[in-house]
Amino acid sequence: MKVEPTLDKVALSKMIHREYGLSVERLRFLPTGWTATCYAADCTDGQRYFLKLTSDSGLVPYCASDRDFYLPLTHQMCTKRILPHIACPVRAEDGSFAVHWNGYLMILFHFIEGEVVGFDRVSGDVLRELIRLIGVLHRSTPDLEIGVEKPLVERFDIAFEGDLMDGLETLASITPSDRRGQWALRELLLPLQDELLSRLDRLRELQARARASAREMVVCHTDLHGGNLMMDRQGNLYIIDWEGAMIAPPEHDLFFFAGYDTFWDDLLPIYEGENGPADLDSDVFGFYTYRRNLEDLMDYVVRILHYSTDDEQDRQDLEEIDETCIAGWPYLEPTIKQINERLAERKQKKA
Repeated sequence: MKVEPTLDKVALSKMIHREYGLSVERLRFLPTGWTATCYAADCTDGQRYFLKLTSDSGLVPYCASDRDFYLPLTHQMCTKRILPHIACPVRAEDGSFAVHWNGYLMILFHFIEGEVVGFDRVSGDVLRELIRLIGVLHRSTPDLEIGVEKPLVERFDIAFEGDLMDGLETLASITPSDRRGQWALRELLLPLQDELLSRLDRLRELQARARASAREMVVCHTDLHGGNLMMDRQGNLYIIDWEGAMIAPPEHDLFFFAGYDTFWDDLLPIYEGENGPADLDSDVFGFYTYRRNLEDLMDYVVRILHYSTDDEQDRQDLEEIDETCIAGWPYLEPTIKQINERLAERKQKKA
């Protein structure tokens, strides 16, 4: 459970009034978000907003993140009714989408009155609607104005590779006198170092293949799990947390689901019903499948080694490394093999 940091909420409320013209009656801490500090801001006019504070240092996890790209992008998608049910940012009175305050970068969103779907509930009608929305998003790429000189475009990089090697070196020097979570991380990962490095080698191989393949590029969310979905009381599905949005192949959004038994016969036709026929590549799917696993692992490793001071947070992160990342290794190649087989079947049917 996230703990509220010590902030001057009176000064924060005054800043919101100065920058946005909103009179805040109450700020209520919300224990959510990976790195951000979040509040519900109740205003005197009865309106409610979602306030997100992130460190002004520029340090972010390994995903792509450029507020000059994703904030205008999501505002367009909402106001143009492309994806009306979305985390929509609010402009400050000077027209900007982000405000600097006391070492933080503050972003304000319209509040979504609903509940997070959660990691175990993306199935059935929720999953089918999500796939439809992905099709709408990808189809709408030509209708969106990309307002930065150099939009985030997929280069198939492995941004965490250097930190992975540094992390393994750091773990080798950890002793029982260090923090309990750091020692437990050493005991978990170092015996698996050779296998971890072999997975990295396989990712590099898939990287080379993906880079050699000319791919269609569309606007992608890139992080479509249940923690980034909300459902309101009317049953509308909202996609939130667009920090990782970028121009990328459709596989970047679809790889989350390509290993599902229902994807090829049930879900993909829904996607193609919105977006049109999809030309998909098994190597690109494989690259994203491997990269996400190792990227998630390194996010947890970096937090334990360099940021966390909380034993309970360490325990949760170690559990995720063991039960999600490492436990997923035996399934990476079978998933890629299944995707390759299903794509081959699709090509045969079209021939």
